[in-house]
Amino acid sequence: MKRLFIIATVPLLLIFYSSSFAEIKPARIFSDNMVLQREIKIPVWGTAIPNEKITVFFKEKSVSGTANASGKWKVFLPEFEAGGPYCLKIKGKSDSIVFNNVLVGDVWFASGQSNMTHPVQGWEWIPHSAIENYKDELQDTNYPEVRLFNVPKFPSPVEQEDLISGEWQTASSNSVEGFSAIGWFFAKKLNTDLNIPIGIIHASWGGTPIRTWLDRPSLELFSDSINLPPRPQNFEKDEWKETAFASIKQQRIRRNQISYPPKELTEQITADNYDDTNWSETDFPFEKDSNVVWFRKKINIPVKYRNQTLHLSLGFLNRQSQVFLNGVELGYFQYPKPVTTEIPPNILKQGENILTIRLAQPFGSAQTLGGKDDFFIATRGNAFHIDISKKWKMNAQLETVNPPEKSFQSNPAFLFNGMVAPVIPFGIKGFIWYQGESDAGRPFLYEKMFNQLITVWRRHWLLGDLPFLFFQISNTELSHHFEVFDDSRCLIRITQQNALKLPNTGMVVCLDIGDPYDVHAKSKKDFAERLALQAEDKVYKMKVISDGPEAESYIVKNNTIEVNFKTKENLLVIPNDKLNGFEIAGADMQYHPAKIKIEGTHLIISSPQVKKPVVARYAWENNPRCTLYNSAGLPAAPFSTIFLENENNIYK
Repeated sequence: MKRLFIIATVPLLLIFYSSSFAEIKPARIFSDNMVLQREIKIPVWGTAIPNEKITVFFKEKSVSGTANASGKWKVFLPEFEAGGPYCLKIKGKSDSIVFNNVLVGDVWFASGQSNMTHPVQGWEWIPHSAIENYKDELQDTNYPEVRLFNVPKFPSPVEQEDLISGEWQTASSNSVEGFSAIGWFFAKKLNTDLNIPIGIIHASWGGTPIRTWLDRPSLELFSDSINLPPRPQNFEKDEWKETAFASIKQQRIRRNQISYPPKELTEQITADNYDDTNWSETDFPFEKDSNVVWFRKKINIPVKYRNQTLHLSLGFLNRQSQVFLNGVELGYFQYPKPVTTEIPPNILKQGENILTIRLAQPFGSAQTLGGKDDFFIATRGNAFHIDISKKWKMNAQLETVNPPEKSFQSNPAFLFNGMVAPVIPFGIKGFIWYQGESDAGRPFLYEKMFNQLITVWRRHWLLGDLPFLFFQISNTELSHHFEVFDDSRCLIRITQQNALKLPNTGMVVCLDIGDPYDVHAKSKKDFAERLALQAEDKVYKMKVISDGPEAESYIVKNNTIEVNFKTKENLLVIPNDKLNGFEIAGADMQYHPAKIKIEGTHLIISSPQVKKPVVARYAWENNPRCTLYNSAGLPAAPFSTIFLENENNIYK
């Protein structure tokens, strides 16, 4: 951005005074390298001297307006086709601003929680969180028509008129590495396939519930279900910024303290000569209300097994753990993935070997979980097997972790106020959304809030029923206790699917590409490319298939349930075996594995154990086995016939 002052033949003192007082300030969403939305009237706005005439020049067109008594101004450029680069100039009485390298194309607003946030290089406070093949991906960033804008994190109790900072960036390894992986891959795919400039405005925050992304008037509709604090009577923005920034900084410091032990301390504790005499002694499984716990154990491996491949099992370590043997790190593990690894023969030594664990827990009690048989070292075939569940040395006092800082990002309306409202009414093509995990415990309230969010965001932008494309939450195990089942995640998938009743919406089913042990799956490219399919099909009307089979209705026939699917492609059940993901139940609601028969776009579901079926369901688990696809290779959404139209009218 270049600022030009247009004052002449006046004293130098007056020049300095006037330029400071008269400075034109466009909204911070405008900068060099931006993408302006094609084929709409383009809003441009900001502040200046009250009553000052403002003229905006772009592509040989100009429009003028006048700042109001508060100094606010807004004008609308005419519609333009995709293209660029161009310059956009904003001129006032005494100065002007020029934005360079401006493109016209399609702009998408990306929002949600951590799976939308997930940066290409991962989070600094979560070790090993980079996406798949991230180093190779950072070598493929030469897409000059893809532009990226990261909305700065800022929770606010009142609606903000402008962002606190931010600028558009061209695609490069430096700009992409810290950007939303889904946003980046989505933009890259659309730019490649459509050959038009694509801009992504990314505004998301990990761990946030939907209530923080809704405006206050919407939340007042749910005042019986949520605690909506009163509006602040006196709001000092600068004072609030200090409070909010201090909170964000302390949250990051705390997460880094939990994730990264001091290097010198780690070297000391993992050394074989470290004195742990004064440590407590404990057995596994173990639980302690502490953020960081260290464990040490001496083990002896007989000579004849030292050169063989040994298998180490440590059950389930909740939540982040590093495992060392003789000072060598064997791996980093994140719950609920079982902690199993091979021991390289070259690090074992004669006599005592020191096995060390650093267990970190940011959210609750540090735990070593599992049964006695889950903690062992053994050879393949179990010729050698030792139980290591007993007599561990333990110390929870070696590291100091700051207490949790008061946070604001989950407060009702705070992120709408600070990260959405200041972007409105910047021209966009549509929304992409990945959120829901933080609301899994209240699925039916979420359904109402999600529908309201889609509706009210569209209303704020005043661009009609803008496309709203979103992800159904993916497959993930929440606990190692797999026999304990809570269907809240299944229910929230259904409530998300119900949002498809709103016009111009699209949903990505990703139950088959998530990570069962990590809610932040690293296969973000696969997620984003399915999202791009939704856009290419539903928004750009390309001849592609974007949806898998969707259960529409059912009918009970004798001892079977017949489910009808909405699909343009053939149904495929792969493999169609006893673990095909389908279940059926009678009036007792005891579910049994079901047999499947395909007839066109229908599935006939039955079980010899259920003579009078009442309900059938598919993929009704946190981490289901997905077997139902169409011939385009896209998975079906999960379903329960409880929520489908019943052609027998039994449940109407």
